[in-house]
Amino acid sequence: MKNSGITLGLCFVFSVLAVVILYALSDKLTHKHNSFNRFFPPHPVIPVKEIDLNYNSYYFAGTDRDKVYLSNLTAPLHVLEVDLPSLDTIHITIQVENPKAITFSRNTRVSVLPPYFYISDGIAPGLLRGRLGAWHARRFMYDSAYFSDATPIGPKSFILKTMSSTTREYVLGKETDKVPHVKLVPGLLEKQIDGIFCTDGMLHYNKDLSRLIYLYHYRNQYMVMDTSLNLLSYGKTIDTNSRAKIKTASIPSQYSTTLSAPGFMVNKDSYTSGELLFVHSDLMAKNESLETFNKTSVIDVYNIQDHTYKFSFYIYPYEEFKLNQFAVTDRHLIAIHHRHLLVYELHPKWFPDLQSQSAEVHLSGTHNNKKKDILSR
Repeated sequence: MKNSGITLGLCFVFSVLAVVILYALSDKLTHKHNSFNRFFPPHPVIPVKEIDLNYNSYYFAGTDRDKVYLSNLTAPLHVLEVDLPSLDTIHITIQVENPKAITFSRNTRVSVLPPYFYISDGIAPGLLRGRLGAWHARRFMYDSAYFSDATPIGPKSFILKTMSSTTREYVLGKETDKVPHVKLVPGLLEKQIDGIFCTDGMLHYNKDLSRLIYLYHYRNQYMVMDTSLNLLSYGKTIDTNSRAKIKTASIPSQYSTTLSAPGFMVNKDSYTSGELLFVHSDLMAKNESLETFNKTSVIDVYNIQDHTYKFSFYIYPYEEFKLNQFAVTDRHLIAIHHRHLLVYELHPKWFPDLQSQSAEVHLSGTHNNKKKDILSR
């Protein structure tokens, strides 16, 4: 028994060491000089104003012209309406028809696609809808499909990222109010290793172009599709990581797969506006300094029509907090840094197709005493 205990102890120690070594190697790969360069024009985004959100659990639900909407992971029915660029705020509590029939959790998400807002939960599952301004939600269509992500593309249409019951791999599909309600498109997500982590990514609906964009987390590729999930084209980010660098392990008792070591992340976050795709990259270029890369967040800008790389810019930390999430409108970039919300003006020289109104920003009021002018920072 004593020898058995020693053996188990040694196995545990070696397992921990293996994970630590793999994590260190992954971090080293991320922070090495990769074989690509970035172009950094002068001041494409200018920080203008900040407010304290008081909580670090907010996320972007969507935008509507000069307003941005945030919801909260710990309060699923809470919405914060933020006016741009003044950052005046209105706190909203969504009223739900027959709330006892619905279970809300940290998996619940609020999405805004004007003139509606949507509440989705892929575990319950459930889909609710209401009008912006009225803030009363109810079930409105078939909603029995399970999913990990649901992106609204119309009044009664969603694009789902879900797990195939046949292959146990991620698959994209479309859910509507018409029979058969859910239509999956197998093979659209290109499997490289396990079909789960290797195909994991971010799904966006670009209302301006009526296009869907799916950007992979662990490789340098994104897809552009129409609203019926027909593949139109592929695009590539500027790095050279065409294959996912991950190690997975299956857990037969739970019928699941997990990462056996931290994955080599390529694209951390993204957003689309107009013809542009903004990508928060986790890889350092060969013309960047390690010190600058470590303390900032780099955003790469692409044109999704012709798949060209445009330029890059840095988002600097605010009060030592790095970028968590961001959204983009036609005139502003809005960023969440822990519990702080910052608004940046987009310079018209570098965003000619996205209108900028710097005069409006500089002349905006400061009657909310929690707002800070950060132009001088």
